[in-house]
Amino acid sequence: MKQSLTTLLPAHLSAVLLGLALAGAAVAAPPGGIDTQPQPPQPAGTWQAKVKYLSPHTAPDGRRLTWKYADIVASTQEYCDSQLQSWYSSGNTVVVEYCHFVPIGG
Repeated sequence: MKQSLTTLLPAHLSAVLLGLALAGAAVAAPPGGIDTQPQPPQPAGTWQAKVKYLSPHTAPDGRRLTWKYADIVASTQEYCDSQLQSWYSSGNTVVVEYCHFVPIGG
């Protein structure tokens, strides 16, 4: 029996589509991406620093004080450094503690 074009075309088309689907799966990126290296777990904590700045004021007990302290707490080192730089550039500021990482519970 002779097959018509209408019976050959759907079979041929489905074979081509199946071949494309299998070829796409063969060249797809592996799970996790290409050439990824596992990263060590990062500890939880904050970046902290402390500055002392000139601020003449009277204490509750009547003493005249000239310095106040400010604590800087940030989630990243870059943010801590930028806050520290902002304090330092305002003038009359002394860095007591530079940015350092403080883990939770430590």
